[in-house]
Amino acid sequence: MRETEIGMLFRQYYNRMLRLARTMLYDDEESRDVVSEVFATLIKTDILPKNKEGYLMASVRNRCLNLLAHKDVRSKFEQAYQLEIKRDGYEDNDVSQSASTEQRLQQIMSFARHHLTDQTLRVFHMRHVDGMKYQEIADQLGISRVMVYKHLAKAMNTIMEYNHQTR
Repeated sequence: MRETEIGMLFRQYYNRMLRLARTMLYDDEESRDVVSEVFATLIKTDILPKNKEGYLMASVRNRCLNLLAHKDVRSKFEQAYQLEIKRDGYEDNDVSQSASTEQRLQQIMSFARHHLTDQTLRVFHMRHVDGMKYQEIADQLGISRVMVYKHLAKAMNTIMEYNHQTR
């Protein structure tokens, strides 16, 4: 698809697409990311059916649903991880328990350094060590918030895999 056609579609449908994404996500930045990804896909694939508006709106809806499902999985993972930590007694205030928790954390970080890409490790560190927000990370690294989220999900999956291997 030529850039002029995509530019025309952008001007004609962007606001409607953005409204749909905002209605589903309740987040302006994520909504803009979703709409941008739809247009980026158009540029890459060079495919557009006859019903352009229907295709664009369905693409936004599907990306929003995927993002929401991914957030739900992440939320469930975080809850399960917190329960696992409590079950294993990592929240005990005992000094020896604190030392073993620190040692375990060092083992996990060592594993992560060897099994994650530099970018994923950088995003994980910025979020969980530096305490930065998704948008701050995205701005500093020049990536979208969705990519920050994907890197964090990859890091968490790798760490969970390690936890299961070492039990």
